[in-house]
Amino acid sequence: MSIRVFISKNQYKKFVLFYKSECVFSNFYPVEFTASPIQEKNSRIEKVLTFNCSEQYFMYHKALLVGDGVIAEKIMNETDPKKMKMWGRRLEMSEQHLQQWSKMSREIMYCACLAKFSKDASCLKTLFRTHGMKLVEASPGDRIWGIGLDKNDKRCEDERTWKGTNWLGEVLDRVRDELWERKEFKNERELIEKESLETRCQLLEQFPSGAA
Repeated sequence: MSIRVFISKNQYKKFVLFYKSECVFSNFYPVEFTASPIQEKNSRIEKVLTFNCSEQYFMYHKALLVGDGVIAEKIMNETDPKKMKMWGRRLEMSEQHLQQWSKMSREIMYCACLAKFSKDASCLKTLFRTHGMKLVEASPGDRIWGIGLDKNDKRCEDERTWKGTNWLGEVLDRVRDELWERKEFKNERELIEKESLETRCQLLEQFPSGAA
């Protein structure tokens, strides 16, 4: 099970704890989508690229920041997200690059997830099922994008005992809330609104079998 939903007794806390590449909320989850590189959005001729996961989009933009076209191309030719991440870590980044990336990385991740979920109906439906909940990346080894804890660790159930900042969860919450309000997804939103909280939680925990 790649997702665990925690709801406190008073229902004040509703956490969707996720991890592992087979989970739709993971950047490693395989889903094809198209998007224009951020740095080129203001150019007259807008280039549209096809990405096979949000990790590819993220690492590609990291390479663009550094100006390393060779690694950018290697990332775009990859199908394995782990290797994309490896290429991203091989980039030679100056102190200035590191500072820039620190400031812009969350916005890059937001753009990656926005493109991913807005262009794939199955992914969007699963994201919408988390409406009114907080998405939490329960990655034991990541204290920046995740909370530094496994999803089955009882400390996940209280933000005060988290070991990380949950940047990815916050980005996904932001993406979901934006798409939820878009008129173009009115039908998708209304379908989810017909589901009970119990049904939504069951389908989330059964993912991918509950994705339909």
